[in-house]
Amino acid sequence: MTTTDERIPPAVSPTEIAARRLKAAPTDRVVFRVAGLYGVSTHSAEFPVSASESIDTGTVSITLDPESGASGNVGIMDFEKRYLRVRYNIHAVFPALHQLVMSGQHDLSLLGPVRATATDECAVTEDFSGWRALGCMDFLPGSLWAGASGG
Repeated sequence: MTTTDERIPPAVSPTEIAARRLKAAPTDRVVFRVAGLYGVSTHSAEFPVSASESIDTGTVSITLDPESGASGNVGIMDFEKRYLRVRYNIHAVFPALHQLVMSGQHDLSLLGPVRATATDECAVTEDFSGWRALGCMDFLPGSLWAGASGG
């Protein structure tokens, strides 16, 4: 009986593994977490409250959604391409709707926050001092506009 000890060589050698560990991490792209986002509108918007009726919202207040996990609020910056993509979960509150709801003409559910996921793609200025964002928003289940999306 003849036996042979034919071993399959490793796909990556120990020398190659050591070289990979010494290789510098790329610095042209950075992944970051979005935290502490808030905003208040300076203008009103038309707010649909039924198929045939809309109202003026007044000021809109937006913050990160406290019910979403931090993993949903992330971005990536590509310095070489001057490109920024960020995804974050928000909730929006329309304080001006309080008077409308309290009049008894509309359901109390209008007072609940609108929850949505926003995704922005941004062209960063040449000197990295700002950006122009184009984005879209997907409204989450349980929100007033659930299933709607827009950009």
